[in-house]
Amino acid sequence: MPRLLWMVLVVWVAAGQTQIDLSTQAKNVPIKSGVSLPGTCAVGQVYFLTNAPTGANLYGCTAVNTWTAQGSQTGGGTTLQGTLASMPPACTVGQIYFASDAAAGANLYGCSASNTWTSEGGSETVSSSGVIVGARPITNFQTGPGLISVITDTGTEINIQSALDTAVVATLPSEQTGSSLLCSPASGTATAYNCSMTPTATAYTVGMVLHWIPDVNGAGGSTTLNVDTLGATSVKQADGVTDPSATDIVAGSMREVWYDGGNFRFLETGSGQSSGGGSGAVQSVFGRTGAVTAANGDYVAAQVTNAVATNASNTFTAGTQDFSRAAHTTPTIVVGSVGNLPATCAAGELAFVTGATAGQQIYECSAANAWTQQSGGGGGGAGAAAPVFNTYANRPACNGAATGTFFWASDVSNKKWICDGTVWQPVAFDMQVVEPTAVTWTGASSGSDTPAVSNVAGVVQLSGRNTVASEEGQGMTTPISLSTPYTIEVAFTLQLLESSATWYDSGCFFGVAAAQTNTAPWEGIDWFMSNGVPASAATVFVAANAINSLPSARTPLLGTVTSQPVTRAKVVDDGTNRTFYLNNGGGWTQLFQESNTIGIASPGYWGLACLTYNTGDQFQLTLYHASVHH
Repeated sequence: MPRLLWMVLVVWVAAGQTQIDLSTQAKNVPIKSGVSLPGTCAVGQVYFLTNAPTGANLYGCTAVNTWTAQGSQTGGGTTLQGTLASMPPACTVGQIYFASDAAAGANLYGCSASNTWTSEGGSETVSSSGVIVGARPITNFQTGPGLISVITDTGTEINIQSALDTAVVATLPSEQTGSSLLCSPASGTATAYNCSMTPTATAYTVGMVLHWIPDVNGAGGSTTLNVDTLGATSVKQADGVTDPSATDIVAGSMREVWYDGGNFRFLETGSGQSSGGGSGAVQSVFGRTGAVTAANGDYVAAQVTNAVATNASNTFTAGTQDFSRAAHTTPTIVVGSVGNLPATCAAGELAFVTGATAGQQIYECSAANAWTQQSGGGGGGAGAAAPVFNTYANRPACNGAATGTFFWASDVSNKKWICDGTVWQPVAFDMQVVEPTAVTWTGASSGSDTPAVSNVAGVVQLSGRNTVASEEGQGMTTPISLSTPYTIEVAFTLQLLESSATWYDSGCFFGVAAAQTNTAPWEGIDWFMSNGVPASAATVFVAANAINSLPSARTPLLGTVTSQPVTRAKVVDDGTNRTFYLNNGGGWTQLFQESNTIGIASPGYWGLACLTYNTGDQFQLTLYHASVHH
């Protein structure tokens, strides 16, 4: 029986060991440590803050997530000690901390509120524009360049007074006296000058400007200026290269100079002085600048060498007087009739007689008191006929009797022509003019009828007849022979005779072509008429067109225009766009423009062609003028 009881007891003891409460027994509990208190804690936890002052390292968690310093450090009469960096992050009201590394007199801090240390050393907090700079018991005022500070202690307060240092900072009064830039003469010679400034200049700096008043007239040539004994420096004109002339430096006359890093240069060209000589432009007259109006006491032209009076007669004794770039009255005598020409004249004088025949109105004094009529536009000698004005198609005959005479065409771009005894030749033009007869033309047809191309009396005639009873194009082409940009201009007349009136009517075409055939793509403009010559029709229809299925998106009909005896058209290709124009007697008018990528990219030919639609339709196109130029 006793043996059995012992075994039960052992079992009971073993089971009871799993329920032991160690909280009531003595034990070693590990304490956490570190340089900062944890952000969270449970009541009863302890933490050792290693960087806190000695004796103030222990903290206990008195409430959830709330650490409280433990031990004598919580008492109001204990002073903690350490560096500013080791100041405890937590404190209770009444605690005192001595920061050993703070400024003398500012070592003491008190815990003015929970976890808030406040300096108790009587320091002053300094802020700049609302931003705190720091708090120290001593404030030091330092005066910067250009300022003067006067600080006094009255016994009750400290006064601070600041002012500008006028030896460094320019003021309005000093500027009004001109003293800030003035370099006063300090003896010198006509080629080596000295001057001094107030305050004394300490160095030459690029861009510095001086108002220098020399005390000796300059001699010209190599010249130096020494400012405040900083060293003799060359004086140059405004270009920085040319030496001054003898009249550029005048005693008692101020000169503005500036330092370019190696030389002193005049700020203005020449002397620019009102009180001295000089070789440059005048900047003021009698003390007045800008547009100077004459006043009593001013010099008159007669008192100034080589001056010209605008309100009196002047005699030019030498030199060339060039009035070509100025608005002026032409020095030509104008009279109403030959009988009113002056009885006396000097050789070279000109007169214009308004009542004389047009083209023969100019008279020249060819010898003393002898007037000679000038005619023929300067060509063909004294016996040449007066120039003729008319349309190009109606120009007069050019033969031996007309050699040297001029003709002005009113309807083509090249106006002036001269007869060489056989052919009218263009003169005084600014473009390459090609006479139609000088061009090699190739006739072609889209049908079986070949047009006729012939030179007749200085013009080119293109004529043809329809025998195929269907649409047929007959034309003539020639190489363009120029690269873009280029302009092609034509002046022609045309006659169309239709065998019957139909809605499609006959017409003629001007433009550029991809090849010298009438089956190749053409691009240009059409003129469509109805039953008769253009001269007898009130209007003609003008349209942009593309022949032989050339793809293009353009307005089919450009409108109607008044018929003209001579039709004028041109195409301008600038390498990007091709533009067609029509001159209907009132100047050039743009008809249409399109990109070269839409039409023929690089046409090699240009020409004229006519379209007919019925058997018996006839046409004749006469080309009077053609020009191909850049």
